[in-house]
Amino acid sequence: MTKSKSTVKFVAVCFQNFDAITQKLLLSALTDSKYSIELMEEPVDADLCFFNQERESDQPEIETLIELLENHDIPLILLTDYKDLSDKPLLKTLDKPAENHPISEFLNQVQTVFYKELNNTLKRKAAQQPAKLIFNKHLSNAINPEQIQYETNRFYAQKYVGLTPDIDFDVAAELKHIQLNPQSYFFHYLKAAFALSKENQRIARVKTVYGIFYVDALQKVIYHDKNTEEIINIHKIPFYKETQVTIPKFKRAELNALQELYKFDYEPFVWLSSINASKGKVPAHIDFNAPIKLLAWPDLTKLVVFKHSIRIIALWSRGQYSLKQTGQLLKIPQRYPLTIYTAMHALGLIEEAKPQ
Repeated sequence: MTKSKSTVKFVAVCFQNFDAITQKLLLSALTDSKYSIELMEEPVDADLCFFNQERESDQPEIETLIELLENHDIPLILLTDYKDLSDKPLLKTLDKPAENHPISEFLNQVQTVFYKELNNTLKRKAAQQPAKLIFNKHLSNAINPEQIQYETNRFYAQKYVGLTPDIDFDVAAELKHIQLNPQSYFFHYLKAAFALSKENQRIARVKTVYGIFYVDALQKVIYHDKNTEEIINIHKIPFYKETQVTIPKFKRAELNALQELYKFDYEPFVWLSSINASKGKVPAHIDFNAPIKLLAWPDLTKLVVFKHSIRIIALWSRGQYSLKQTGQLLKIPQRYPLTIYTAMHALGLIEEAKPQ
């Protein structure tokens, strides 16, 4: 097994208001082998969005989408027959081809604009470095927002916690809005592989649609043949139900070859994977009324930490409060504790407290 030289970048694209045939037609023009395009349902989960304006009455929806994407620094390519909107830094309008006009010319135009905007947004993301967080107060004081410094940019936080509105936990029909099937996401299989590796004292293999990952619970590392930039989008895509977790029999040469792969620290890798999958949701089996018991603090110096994270974990360290109560007590949107819960649970750092 040798280290891959692949430089393919996974990029997430969202198509809004398109029929399947038109969407496939546009995708047929986006053939640059340097990029692997993944389709996302939610605009805020994408690196770039397309919108197909069919009617003039679509205008309010378009304006709402433009505002949403601007808040997340995501470009929009608008295909339209109307002249109501002009180009902005994050908005590019393309006139649909007139009748009897060669479709190939339009597709070439789409291709040119798409890759230009995609390269611009990837450069912006690469230039953005999360603020270095310094925690120099006792952790017991973290419950008080006046006593600790943390990231306060709400758009930075929304990148991870999403925009899911609060629900009534006592209304069963609303629960589906904040629940996810963990078996659809990558973090679930990383957790399973870690447990299997720990039990057998051997390296576990995770075979996914995006390649093979190796999890070593003894060293707390993950091996893969692509680097961080190349796999940045794989965590939030629900395409993992066919994933296989096994303990392979390695020959000595194969074990040595693992050292030629990219190596990732297990805890920050799974933390990032789970919060990207969560976006304000939790695994469907969670008991929202059970008090949460904190088993251990995560190493926050290694993790992506956003607004309210420390306050949430500090509250749970008391072992008295449920997920349902957390948002109410801290007076914060539910999506923050829901996201943190998913990440902490994936790392085995919390459990439901048993009745006294």
